[in-house]
Amino acid sequence: MLKRSHLHVASLPFLSFMLAAWVYPRPAQAQDDGSTQIWLDYNPRWTWPSGLSLYGDVGVRTELNENGWGRIVVRPGVRGPIGRGFDLSGGIGGFYTANELAADRLEIRPFQGIKTTWPRKALPLDHYVRLEQRFEFETADWRVDASLRVRYRLQTQVRWEGLRPGAHWRLIGHIEGFLTLTGEAGQFDEKVRIGLGVERGFGPVWRVRVDVTWQKVGTLISGAPTDDVYLRVRVFRDWLR
Repeated sequence: MLKRSHLHVASLPFLSFMLAAWVYPRPAQAQDDGSTQIWLDYNPRWTWPSGLSLYGDVGVRTELNENGWGRIVVRPGVRGPIGRGFDLSGGIGGFYTANELAADRLEIRPFQGIKTTWPRKALPLDHYVRLEQRFEFETADWRVDASLRVRYRLQTQVRWEGLRPGAHWRLIGHIEGFLTLTGEAGQFDEKVRIGLGVERGFGPVWRVRVDVTWQKVGTLISGAPTDDVYLRVRVFRDWLR
């Protein structure tokens, strides 16, 4: 049996808005104007009593459409508290995309971010701002597209605690915006994402999360921005040092 915890009534309107925005009917598009994708990744994290943590994700992503692409992702990072209520993070991402209709592309992406939760009681909202330096190489001639991008994610959750320590269920709503400040955006130029996720915690060590997300994204292959939907399955493994 589960007991309800961290469930704030004021969060429910925000979650309702997230759901309505995701399911709101959008103009029909031709099949080539969007894609369906699956993302799978493993997320380890090592945390010290000071709050410092080493984390990352290793995963694969694939487009299910005909002549789609496949992508390998490796993204280590470090996060730690800075002052009251703020966490600073940084790391580097590696993305290799194998394309059917174009040359493969390799992207190296350093990033820096800051995260806080405000307000914390009546309507707990997580705010995460991340700055990314993107260096994307076309493997046919190793020409590089360089750009600077900022992204902002707003997230809230409803959580039910289990009987065992760390066991829980979570319902998570999130919306994220992207803005390229300078340079060429590369193969994928995300505009906005809206998603809902369900997480199951099996204790203090293992968690599994499933997200369904809609995104507006521009690509070099399709030209104009398209509507994509992806299913993301994430496995988390935590170590306390």
